[in-house]
Amino acid sequence: MNQCTKCNRSLKPAAKFCSACGTAVQPTPQCAKCGTYCEKDAKFCSECGSVVGVDAALFGEFVDDRDGTRYRTVKIDGKIWMAENLNYDGKSVYDWANARNACPDGWHLPSFREWYELLNSNCENSEFYRIFGIGKHDHWWCAEEDSKERSLSWHISHNNGFFYNNSHKLCLFEVRCVKGGAHD
Repeated sequence: MNQCTKCNRSLKPAAKFCSACGTAVQPTPQCAKCGTYCEKDAKFCSECGSVVGVDAALFGEFVDDRDGTRYRTVKIDGKIWMAENLNYDGKSVYDWANARNACPDGWHLPSFREWYELLNSNCENSEFYRIFGIGKHDHWWCAEEDSKERSLSWHISHNNGFFYNNSHKLCLFEVRCVKGGAHD
């Protein structure tokens, strides 16, 4: 809830001035993707998980021709990544077989090496978590399979940081896509 810092009066989310005392107030951030008003210090939208409160100049945008979904993109270490998880055809998690083919034309499921390079060069940077739209617990598929029944995946936990695993291919994980052909 947005509140005046001078008189503690409750304010409407988009208020720029307190109606009681006239003090200028910082408006509550609004998610650009779903329109939800978020807590003042929120880094992620509580409704859809998108990044909020970040300078829009950091982001590009991609519209998936298949369903019209808009995604924020961000250029990190020379590669353009989706800054949010793929949500194609109403699906937010995928088994490995479907994850391999989920990215739109011109995009691909990142390889283990692409994830490793991204996370290794950025995981100590707190801004990276905010810019890349990372929540408290995320699990993403890699393009490579480890065996007939298992594939590589990356996980994040605020307690344990980033780590990789060989996960059963039937597990349901998120997908991030990288622009370009596979392993450009």
